[in-house]
Amino acid sequence: MSVSNRSVAAGAALLLIGSLAPLVAAPPQRAAERGVRRALIRLNELVGRRDRAVLDEFARAPDTTMISSQSGETARGAAEIAAYVERLFAQPETVSWAWRRVEVSVRGEVAWLAAEGEIVFHGDEGDRRAPYRLTGVLEHHHDRWLWRLFHGSQPAG
Repeated sequence: MSVSNRSVAAGAALLLIGSLAPLVAAPPQRAAERGVRRALIRLNELVGRRDRAVLDEFARAPDTTMISSQSGETARGAAEIAAYVERLFAQPETVSWAWRRVEVSVRGEVAWLAAEGEIVFHGDEGDRRAPYRLTGVLEHHHDRWLWRLFHGSQPAG
């Protein structure tokens, strides 16, 4: 079986075009970074208001994962994330974050971020703050960035 140069060139061109497709469909870099930062702000606002619409900020995939700072606070998939949010919202204090540093990287339809700042517990006796770190992975879906992984932690000492 012989393969012509034309066939090889056509196959190479198809591979190249296929590998560029996610980049062509992806939003421009600066717009993507702004979109990811807006997703972080929306999450903060919705959690701070105890708004169950926060669940719409997570991709509807069985492997979407939320890991919080306490032992055993891991939720995977929509049902477990919804149950985690219900437990969080049932607490006497509301929660928000104050970020000092947020780093965002985007590659096509996928973005990741690393943030450092504080978690803020708002209660009847005032606010309580603690150091907090967040890493996350988001996917671009219909002009929105949705969380696939939220991993928060309170650094020790």
